[in-house]
Amino acid sequence: MKILKMKMADPLFAAGEARTAIATLPVKPEGLACTAELWLTRNGTTKDATSGPIPFTSTGLDQSISCPVTMPAEGGFAYAVRLDIRANGILLVAYVADESVVVPWVGTPTITW
Repeated sequence: MKILKMKMADPLFAAGEARTAIATLPVKPEGLACTAELWLTRNGTTKDATSGPIPFTSTGLDQSISCPVTMPAEGGFAYAVRLDIRANGILLVAYVADESVVVPWVGTPTITW
């Protein structure tokens, strides 16, 4: 398994917000039954949010795969972003993004007059 890193700024999303990440990548040769799964994690192993496996057929050229995911309900954390690419069920590559998705949390304020 090869782990690659991608670079971009940390996006900030609300807890429970539905977003779609678009992963653009080539898989060769063409005609392979593939899946892409984007997932968010706090500890590197637990999938706190996931697009689930998104099926596609490889073209051998760059393809844009839409990965819809709902942000975790638990805020106050930065979630690492992962993208797994599989062909015929075999993990080809596990991308580890340099950015994290930040889901903020604000406690109940005390207001005094």
